[in-house]
Amino acid sequence: MAPSRWDDALRLCRLVKDSTLWACLAAMATHVKDLTTAEEAYAAISETDKVAYIQHIKEIPLHTAQLAEMALLGGNVQDAESTLLQNGLVFRSIIINLNLHNWNRALELAIKHKTHVDTVLFFRKKYLDTFDKPETNHKFLQFKDEVEVNAEKIAHKIDMEYQRELQNG
Repeated sequence: MAPSRWDDALRLCRLVKDSTLWACLAAMATHVKDLTTAEEAYAAISETDKVAYIQHIKEIPLHTAQLAEMALLGGNVQDAESTLLQNGLVFRSIIINLNLHNWNRALELAIKHKTHVDTVLFFRKKYLDTFDKPETNHKFLQFKDEVEVNAEKIAHKIDMEYQRELQNG
């Protein structure tokens, strides 16, 4: 939809004040990754979690990462991950999988790209410790003995990744 058409759609929704219409606009705007329209539409139907997430997305300095996060908002994890990977943002794709608790995929990416295996192991252990559960996944058990997990080093590596994004963004 052309930018002026989004403005027309917003005006129509404001005039009609129908939650179904706002929801349709929110879905359409999310699909085409129009942050501003999606934010207003979700706000109009009191989807505060989505509004907060969109505000978080707006703060991300990299446009590619914003597009990936919008794909996630629309429920398309594969699109988000492939967008990040095609643009060399391996760390972000690992983090997305960690946030979604896609532990196996996060570990698979870390192993394939030879980066942040310790980060994946750290967050997996932290998650399991929260629920007082032992590790049962054989892949994680295997790497637990092979990879040093140092919280300070991991925090430093994560900070360095975000700093690099700021410099390249």
